[in-house]
Amino acid sequence: MESEPLSSETWPDEYKVDIASLDEAQSESPFLRASFELLKEATGLTALAAGLTTNQSETGHDRNCAVLVGHLVRMTKLMRTLIRAVVDGHGGDQQMQLVRQFIDSASTLAYLLEDADDSGRFQSYLMDSLIAEREFLMDVRRQVADRGGKRLPIEERIEQSIADTFASAGLDETQIPSRKKNGWPSAQERIALLGPVAYVAFRMGSGAIHGSWHDIVRNHLEEVSPGLYAPNVDAAPLRPQSFFAMALLGVDCARRYIERRFPDEAELVTPRYDRFVAKLNDADARHERYLANRTGAAAE
Repeated sequence: MESEPLSSETWPDEYKVDIASLDEAQSESPFLRASFELLKEATGLTALAAGLTTNQSETGHDRNCAVLVGHLVRMTKLMRTLIRAVVDGHGGDQQMQLVRQFIDSASTLAYLLEDADDSGRFQSYLMDSLIAEREFLMDVRRQVADRGGKRLPIEERIEQSIADTFASAGLDETQIPSRKKNGWPSAQERIALLGPVAYVAFRMGSGAIHGSWHDIVRNHLEEVSPGLYAPNVDAAPLRPQSFFAMALLGVDCARRYIERRFPDEAELVTPRYDRFVAKLNDADARHERYLANRTGAAAE
């Protein structure tokens, strides 16, 4: 199984971090600029991995490989969405929601790549995805039964869409087990494969998606006096942490994917990806020191 060699033109531009501006920073602006540029580079590196093919996959990926590629593509699109939020001036309102979705795909990819020869993992992933579809289908059927069997046009389209989804997975709804019997690991178990801090970001993103009190009071209300709040319609400020996290996890997953599916390219890929991770970790560490120093100064 041969792959197309990676040429120098294939790689995205390599961003050079301005270390002096970070060390002299009086605000988060230099860190935001650096993390933004690093995310742009990471997006290119992740997209590069998703686009690699072999002489056996030039005309398309089989189902299991398509699951892997699909998650890389989804991660790339989420990274681009965060980039567009900066370019369009929309602020950081969606930062944590995007990170949460991103971590979901990254953790699924990491789990599947941990043993990519285990077809049972892919089957369990598909089953977990289709359980929700089956439950939705059952709800539709109950509503149809309640009105004496008359189907609305939208219900016919929903049933057909779900049937197409089952067919694309090569499964029948009668094959779908209960969640307890499926064996798909929990989000916490999968996210543990990404490192010790990923689950914290995932939980914070979950609160942003569901509108937890932490998210509402932090981003959408303003305390005007003790216990009294007014609407805050301003966009939330952008923070570098989301950019650093997406960039690091994207490149890490892309490298794992290439090393697993394209071992002949690993020697070429590893130095560039290692170099990226090293400069990102250095910039992130400088940002953490900046935050610690700012917190210490405020306490004095």
